[in-house]
Amino acid sequence: MRQYLFLATVATLVAGGPLLADTVRTTTGTPQSGTIVGTTADVIKLSKGGTVVEIPTNEVVEVLLDEESFPVKSARSNVESGQYADAIEKLKGEQSKNELVNQEIAFLRAYSLGKLALAGSADKATAAKALLDFASQSSGSYHFYEVARMLGDLAVSTGNYDAATKYYGALSKAPWPDMKMSGNVLEGRALLAQDKADAAIKKFDQVLKSDASVAGAVRQKSFASVGKAQALALTGKADEGVTLAQKVIENADPQDKELFGRAYNALGQCYMKQSQPKEALLAYLHTDILFYRDPEIHAEALYHLSNLWKEVNSPDEATSARNLLINQYPGSVWSNRQ
Repeated sequence: MRQYLFLATVATLVAGGPLLADTVRTTTGTPQSGTIVGTTADVIKLSKGGTVVEIPTNEVVEVLLDEESFPVKSARSNVESGQYADAIEKLKGEQSKNELVNQEIAFLRAYSLGKLALAGSADKATAAKALLDFASQSSGSYHFYEVARMLGDLAVSTGNYDAATKYYGALSKAPWPDMKMSGNVLEGRALLAQDKADAAIKKFDQVLKSDASVAGAVRQKSFASVGKAQALALTGKADEGVTLAQKVIENADPQDKELFGRAYNALGQCYMKQSQPKEALLAYLHTDILFYRDPEIHAEALYHLSNLWKEVNSPDEATSARNLLINQYPGSVWSNRQ
């Protein structure tokens, strides 16, 4: 055993990875290691050999803290793989003398609770309180925008659209073009949920007219196109909506399951407005079978499938879709619709 540990230590040193350090993984290159000496919503300040570098939080993929325990590391892995209940279980009783580690523990708990609540497996008010508590106690956290996004999503799921607009507005005020675009897309979706199609189109058009060329801009424009397709369907322009949604599907990254799920749901909505139930059914089935990982997207598809199966005289399939919706997403707004 001692020989194994010695060899593992040597291997780590040869690979250039420090044994005791905070590590920040980003979208732009190799992980950076050092000591985190400060954070804000926009940057992580990392001391490397006496020099402090500022890492924009929109580039951060993962932060590993030197003083965090194995259960914290394990819980983070659970969160990344969507195992939110397991993450909460592993964090029970976890505390640290390090303030940054305690912030991470609180964030992982609140974020996991929020994800479970959005899927209908936890109380939304409890989740919102946990996120708000984290935000008030850790106002300089690099998780600020993630928390704002989730609070907005929870607000939409409970029909509190004014609050959703406030939370999403925080993203619109971020210093990066793609984050600003994301805020506008989310505000547009909140308007759509209120059937305010014309106002939603204005938000989506703001994104589509942007000349931003950063990496995430193309994806946000695709989300805006999908949202606009849904809004067009609501304003009697379903033909234009079909064209927009199909274009997104043709050009999307094959690995982007969220984008595909939203695009096929939009396509289904457009077909329904055109009184083409079979085509709508096929669109929503794409989401149900292939792009079901996002609870909100999948619940929307199941709701429409439960009605469309009836239209094509398949009552058993309709019942199956409805039961899956209620059992898998009991707290979803879609499960409460008839």
